[in-house]
Amino acid sequence: MKKKIPLLILSLLLLSALVYAVVPRDGSDTDSLSLYYPVAQNNLPLGGDAISSVRVDWQEMRSAAVEQQVQKVLELLMGGCQDKEFRSPIPSDTQLQSCTVSGSTALVDFSTAYGQMSGIDLTMADYCVALSLTQIAGIYTVRITVNGEDLAYRPRNDFRAEDVLLTSQEDVVRNVSVYLYFPAGQLLTSEQRILTIYEGQSQTDAVIAALMAGSQKEDVRPLLPEGFQVLNTRVEDNVCYVNLASENETILPDSLQQQRMILQGIVRSMCSIRDVYEVQFLVDGQWRPSFGQLDISQPMDEYD
Repeated sequence: MKKKIPLLILSLLLLSALVYAVVPRDGSDTDSLSLYYPVAQNNLPLGGDAISSVRVDWQEMRSAAVEQQVQKVLELLMGGCQDKEFRSPIPSDTQLQSCTVSGSTALVDFSTAYGQMSGIDLTMADYCVALSLTQIAGIYTVRITVNGEDLAYRPRNDFRAEDVLLTSQEDVVRNVSVYLYFPAGQLLTSEQRILTIYEGQSQTDAVIAALMAGSQKEDVRPLLPEGFQVLNTRVEDNVCYVNLASENETILPDSLQQQRMILQGIVRSMCSIRDVYEVQFLVDGQWRPSFGQLDISQPMDEYD
């Protein structure tokens, strides 16, 4: 059985490396599993589906160890699937260096050929691998590396099915309820918002965009200084990683209390998202002991 998925805004794919997977997690259709693949450009009508899938028999594999299931899915994706409709999303000269499972994360390491892809080809390959693997019971995150290293030119290397919305023609957006925090005098005040999450956008990115846009109340100050940059965000094991630009330190207020309020506002806003319990700040993608006058060496929660 063949299943197609529409991607309505392909330009947004380059800005995100995660996709919201509409796959069975409730025990339905447990005898089969979907393998996702990109539709060939010459077969892609205007406005048509960019990713499709084929179903494979998974009845015997369901009882195998999770790591064995991950290995089998990758073998099928790399050319082992004989369905005439299937088109491997992974370059034919790619080798699987390793695949392991740590907790709920599948760690997949490919050879150099995978990293030689770029743009939409790389994004589609990432999506297809993540969508296929997150159907395995217990796998919620897929980390894809090349020769043991992250790819520095893509915004993230960890893919969770829940972080980015994939919509159908009938369901273009979804709404999530969050609390955003802004300065009011010497304290932070909360503002409940219903944020619209568009295709290709994560909840954490939507929160950052809303914080940058500022409060909807006239008497509440912006949380983030003008020109403040958040390079990207990702969520892994209930921790939201917020990657700040180092240039931000030059525009931070001098007051320690005001600097602390900025980070606390981001943390509390992020922790209003379901399944986000802590926030770890990075600077230019790297762990740093401090940011401005503040200690960011450890994850922060809403009570810090």
